Formats: sequence, structure tokens, C-alpha cells
Amino acid sequence: MQANFLVLRCYDDDQALHQFIVCGSFYVRPCTVSLAPNANPNLKQIHLEELVFNQTMKYEIPIPIRRALRLRVRICLTRSDLYSTDCAVGPLASLKGPALVFGVSGEQGQHVVHGLVRAGYAPVYGATSDLSHVPPSTFHDEEPVQLIRVDLNDSDTVKAVLVDTKATSIFLVTTTDLPPDDLAASASFKEWGELEYESTKAFFDILVEVYKEDGRARHIILSTQDDVESLNKVWSKQDGLEDDKLVFQPLDDGSVVPHYTSKGRAGKYAKELLETVDNLAITLMTLPFLHSNFLASTIPLPNDKARTTQWTISACFGDAAIDMCSVSDLAYLVPSILANRELYDGYNLRVSAERITIEEVASAFADLFGKDVIYNPLTVSEMAELSIPGAPIWAQMCHYISDPRSSHDIDATQSAMGHRKPQLFKDWLLTNNDNVAFEKVGLALDAEDILTVTVFGATSPQGTSVVKGLLADTRKQYQIRATSRDISKDACDALLALDPDRVTLIQCNYDDMSSCLMAVDGADGAFLVTDFYDIIGGPLIDSEIEERHARNVIDACEKTQSVKHLVFSTLESMTDMKLELRGDLAAPNFDAKARAATYAKTKKLSITFVIMPIYSESFFELMRPEIHVDENTGKEELFMSVPKDKKKNSGKETKVMCMSVQELGPAVANIFDSYQVYAGHEIALVTDFVTLSEAAEMIQDVFFTETVKEDGDEINIQNDRKVETKVEDIDTWVEKRDTHIKDLGQLFQYYSKFDVVKQRDSIAQTLELVPDARPLRQWLEENRDNTEFRQMLGLR
Repeated sequence: MQANFLVLRCYDDDQALHQFIVCGSFYVRPCTVSLAPNANPNLKQIHLEELVFNQTMKYEIPIPIRRALRLRVRICLTRSDLYSTDCAVGPLASLKGPALVFGVSGEQGQHVVHGLVRAGYAPVYGATSDLSHVPPSTFHDEEPVQLIRVDLNDSDTVKAVLVDTKATSIFLVTTTDLPPDDLAASASFKEWGELEYESTKAFFDILVEVYKEDGRARHIILSTQDDVESLNKVWSKQDGLEDDKLVFQPLDDGSVVPHYTSKGRAGKYAKELLETVDNLAITLMTLPFLHSNFLASTIPLPNDKARTTQWTISACFGDAAIDMCSVSDLAYLVPSILANRELYDGYNLRVSAERITIEEVASAFADLFGKDVIYNPLTVSEMAELSIPGAPIWAQMCHYISDPRSSHDIDATQSAMGHRKPQLFKDWLLTNNDNVAFEKVGLALDAEDILTVTVFGATSPQGTSVVKGLLADTRKQYQIRATSRDISKDACDALLALDPDRVTLIQCNYDDMSSCLMAVDGADGAFLVTDFYDIIGGPLIDSEIEERHARNVIDACEKTQSVKHLVFSTLESMTDMKLELRGDLAAPNFDAKARAATYAKTKKLSITFVIMPIYSESFFELMRPEIHVDENTGKEELFMSVPKDKKKNSGKETKVMCMSVQELGPAVANIFDSYQVYAGHEIALVTDFVTLSEAAEMIQDVFFTETVKEDGDEINIQNDRKVETKVEDIDTWVEKRDTHIKDLGQLFQYYSKFDVVKQRDSIAQTLELVPDARPLRQWLEENRDNTEFRQMLGLR
């Protein structure tokens, strides 16, 4: 349902109606709203009963609407009555409608669901034949995910879910079990593959039937594979083989890689069928060998019972370089394909992140775990005899994908991923090093505690937050080395004063490798942020200096060998994203940090990358009021300018992600405490998505109003420093600011303009890392008496 007014009705014991209205444009799922423990005892419950349309945009009830997520929304009826609801609420502008994901019990479906939620689809329906196979922890409570039982072999349930969900974006993967559980022991692999083909074929027949009834346009992405059985005949003929000889020897039942062939045949059928139906678009997504296979069938196995000497990867890949990718990349590929329907309609995207040999895979295992991991190349017949489920099929599959004619398209994959790089195997291994599957075979890192941390850029806002966050962590008594080029400055004295027993000031010149080495020698961990505005002589003209500083610290961390983990605060690469911002802005600090992060990934280091949004603190600089004096009365008036792009979107505001830099410290402390879990991860932090108008309104409510009691009731009144807002063209707004603030303003344009950036950031993931992270309004309220902020606002 969609509406401009969200009408909430509740009744007290006397059945008296209390009606409250939240204005705006929202997506809402009807539900019952439960009372908070401290609510008015006379009010029992609230029902979301009615949605009406109204163009009035006056906000009568404060409600923190964030992204299109399933959030716990707090609705203030009075200051003493707080109600919470589990309804899915979000601004319509950020919603892309319902999406339906089949195969949500498997890893492909689960990653696609997370990606669609992050991209703004709501609700997202997850379909599976057995809901018990979806662990409760699979999805965040805040995600608008609804699980539905659907059996692809039951046409009635398939049709019902297509009709009831009204989903226009659909992802379908058929999950497989080897050997198949549903067939009798005597059933052949070919019969099993035929069942998979028939169920997929029937799905698309039902889809066309539903379309003829409802006329709803849909885009379907089918996760598929190659029809190897057909290719076997073609390639054998190309190779000039005799009739009784084939490139890939069939199994006893005549099948050739049946779990590939069945999907490939189904993909061909679906593509040919939908070509004849208007408004039903299909994209085939042919996946390569997944990194996650190294958690199962191709996991390194110990050669001795003690699991202490040598581990072996046994497979029949030969010395071929194999196309591979991480299943987690589907979280970005699928939304990107759906966003470009015309480009990908009828297209077969042969996904690949890299081509890598199994020798290189074994070497990556050895480097990470410090164990002797080798590759044992088997023949096809040797692998077919291994004691693993479906060994003959796995042997055929490995033989097929080691043939160069089965190659995938790395460039097309990169293009579909947009600005984000596909995950390489070594990065996947680093992020999954703590997986229980590795632990079971004796591959585990020695997770020694991190107790001494060197903080590079300690006097910057981020560095200071990290120092404070580590000091406040009660789980450990961190010893902190706070670096600065000049340890005699006041900012360094302030850091030392936080805890002289645990903070040590280290003078460090980032241009001097020996100085960087001295700063990290003996440290267990390091935090790195390079400050674009804290360079001798002022802001950099050549961003290569900033990049060189970061590289020197990274090299020092690797060389010293004492650093177990590095947390690197980086940014997106505008060059890679091919973005064009207004004016002459090149944002060299973005590109310098991004290049340094790419460099860091080539090192033998355990690293977590964090990406900060606009600081909440920046709003005070961005929104600093202008003081106008009334010529007649002499009274000062404050005007807060709100920028809007009058050239595009009819002046419509877009949302920008933000978070207080104060939240970074606790986040980094949590990363160091569980660094194995976060190794290799890139974490984009955010607590809010707000427009500057919304930020200005919050600032006015918090700083320019006072709470007084009138007839026993608390009411808000405007204080003597009334502030008004005025709309200003964003170009003019940016140009009026001084250099540093001008850069902030231009970066605001960047952060607010590009949805591709916003999709990286997740409030739910941030709150998982920092459960106490404060949303903007709460943070403003807690800093209402901050002298510095009040001075910026012209308050005393």
C-alpha cells in the first residue's frame, strides 16, 4: 500500500479514539503496534487501520524514517507514551517494489535477498520448499524479508506466489542435492536431472500463464549453467573424434554433468519462450566454479589423523586456470542487472571474477594459514571414485570447466558490477578464514589477542575517535600508540590526557619508512587514516603524496610482522566509478585512498576496510545559519540555506548517508576484538539517510526549541533565536562556502547523487557491528549543549 498520510488509531479503556497522523510518502505493511513498557497504561494497543491520500506535507508526529527496511519505528504520541512497531516503513522514493527470490535456503538466494534489500526493494519475498532450511539468523530483523513455502513441483503454489506477491523482479535458482534425496536409490543421475529440468520448464510455463491473466511486466534472472551434453557432441565433432568417443565420457546412465545440463536446457527453453512474450524479460546468469566449493567438495584435507603436517586439494582440474567467483557478488550483480533491464534482456552473463589455477589456490591457503597445502591433480576416473557424494558428477564437472572452451567473461562481469570489484579468491579466503569447515579439517589461524594498537592520524577526527573507542573498551586494556608529525601540539596533549598510562605519543613522519616502522614495531594492530587537510603546507595539490603516505604505513605493517591486523579507513574511487561531479571537483582524497586500498590488498596482511559517510558533525558546518539584521527592528534573523538541484528532478532532494565520527571508535574496537571475523571485509558505515531539509528540521527542533510545562503538559516552543530555512540552488550554495566547507558541500553532492554509493551502506550492518550507534536525531539531542556546535549555529 502507498499513501501520503499514515493514519494511526488507538483506543483506551473507554474506547475513546486517539488518532495520530504521520505525514509523508511511505510504504506500509498493516500490523499491530505494541506499547513500550513505559507507555501510558490506559492505552492498550495501536492498529494500523487506514491509509488515506493527502498532499499536505506538514510533519505532525516526529518519526525517524530511514531506508526501506523493516525497522523498529518509534512514534511519539506524547513525551511519556512511546510505541514501537515492526511494520515495514520507508520513503516511497527509495522503494523499487516487491521482489521474489526462489531458492532462499541456498547461498545464492540468500545473498541475492540481502542485495535486493540494500538496493531498495521492499518487500523481498524469499521462497523455498522447506522453511526449516533457512536459519533464523540468515536475515536481519530490520530487513523487509518475508519467507514463503513454495514447491517448484507444485504448480498451484508457484502460481499463487507469482500472483499474490505481485513481484516484478524475480530471481530463480534451482537448488540441488548430491546424491538426490527424493529419488529411489536405483534412480539415475539422468533421471534426477530430468526432474530438475521439468520443474524449471513448468515454472516458466506458469509465469506466462500468470502474465496473460494480470498483464504485469516482470524481469526474471535465472541462475543457470551450460548444456554440457549438447556441447559435448559439438566439441567432439569439432575435435574430429569418432562416433564412439567423446570429449567428456558419459556416465553409465548416459548423462554428462547432469546438474549443469538440466539447468542449461531449462535456460534455453526459458529464453526461447519469453522471446515471444512482450513485457517478460529474462537474463541468464551462468555461474563459474564458486569459491565456496572450497568449503565442501574441494576443501583441503589433512594427510594425517593429527591434522598437523600437510593438507591436499584433490581434483581433476589439471593445470588449467579456472573461472571462479564469489557467490556474495550476486548481491551486487542481480540489482545491477535489474536496474538495466533493456541492456540485459535476453542476455547470458557468463560470470567470472578471475581465472586461477588450483596450484595458486593451494598457495593462497598455505600463505594464509601458514600450513603446507598442496594440489594433488587427479585423473577424471580417480576423482570419480572418491568417497564424496556425487563423485562421478563432480569429476565430469571439473573436467568440463578445465576445458578453455567453457570460459566465462571477466570484462562483462566487471561491467555489470559497476564501481565494485568482484571478489578474488584470496580476498574470499581471508573473509572466510574462520569458517567452521576449515576448523574441522585443522585449518585455523592462531587468534592471539590484539592489545597494542598504533593509531596513524591520531589527531584527526577519525583517529581521535578510535583512541577514545579503544580506551572505552572494557574487554581489554589496550595500549595505544598515538602518532603525529608534531607531538608538541595541543591536540596531542589532549590525547595524552585521556589516559597517560595507556596512551603513548609517537612522532612519525609518513614520508620516512623507518619512522613508520618504528611506530608499528611490536604493535599487534594498527589503524590508518590519512588526512587530506593535515599536510604541511595545507591541502594537497598532488594526491600522490597522500597515497604514498598510506603505502608507507601499509608496507611498514607488513614488514614488521608483529601487526596481526590493520583497519584502514578508505573511500570509494571516483575514477573507477567514472563519475562526473560539478565544477572542477576531482576529489583527489577519494582516489588516493582507494588506490592505497587496492595496493593494500596485494600485501600479506589481515585488513579490514572501513568507509565513513558524511560525518553528522559536518551538518553544523554545512548548515551554518546566515545572520540577517532587520533594518526596521534591528532584530537578528537566522536563515539556514537548504540546497536543491533546480536543474534536475524538479528540485527534488535526495538523501545523503551520514554517521557521527564518534561512532567509528567503538566500531574499530569491535573489529580488533574479533579481527578474524572481519578480516578482508569492506564495511561501509551509516546510521541515517537524510536530506539536508530533514537535517535542518532536526537541528531546529533540537537547538532552537525549548520544552516548557503549560497546565501540566510539556510543550515545545521556539526560543528567542528563531531560524528560518530557505531553498537555494545547490551550485550557488556550494560556491558561497570557503575552501574546506566548499569541499564538504561538493562531497555532499557526490554522496547524495549516486545510488550506487548508497547501496554499499547498510544501517542494519552498521548496527550489527555497533549496536549502540545513534541515529542523527538522538545524536543531536545528546549534543544539544555542545558549546562548539551551538557557536556554529549562532547560539549562546
